[in-house]
Amino acid sequence: MRKIFLGLKKLKANSFTLVELLVVISIIGLLAGLAVPAIQGGLDKAKQQVDVSNIRQCGMIAFSYANDNEGNFNGTNTNAITSTAFFTNLVALGQLNSTKILAGNGFIAALATNNILANNIAWGYNSGLTASDDGNIPLFISKNVGQSLTTFSNIAIKAATVGWKSKGIVVYRIGNSAEFIRPGTAGATPGNVTISGVASNLSTATWSIQ
Repeated sequence: MRKIFLGLKKLKANSFTLVELLVVISIIGLLAGLAVPAIQGGLDKAKQQVDVSNIRQCGMIAFSYANDNEGNFNGTNTNAITSTAFFTNLVALGQLNSTKILAGNGFIAALATNNILANNIAWGYNSGLTASDDGNIPLFISKNVGQSLTTFSNIAIKAATVGWKSKGIVVYRIGNSAEFIRPGTAGATPGNVTISGVASNLSTATWSIQ
């Protein structure tokens, strides 16, 4: 009997009290709460870089096509065309053989090149440009900025429902540079983005993003 009491006493000395257990659980919860945003931020950054890589590859293919058509991204077509028409034309001409680079956050790649729809393309196409235009002018831009734009400054993205929503936009410029632009940068107001280096009153600042 004496051994049993001694054993229980020893067990009690080595056990957590309820208060100690609650403190440990609280600390673990706090650390988890601090870690989740950091992990999410890292995942977002990785996905953003994938989108930047995809839009850059689209740009390189567009330039390859333009070089065979006197610098015109639309080829012999002088009319404004949508991004869907632009990319499906590249598929038909054998210039584009992968649907993956057309996809981005919020847009799922088409299963086959012969069935590419508007919701399989994450990039809006700035129709009517040539390879000799100002290198700062965007050729492709995230579709989440709206149906059309007439300025490169303070582009409202806070009400976006697709793409990166209010987190930012992906841009590919004629000068062969691609980037992810976050809201509030380059003098933009909160919830808006500004594509720096581009005059806001250029007549080419109209996106064909259907």
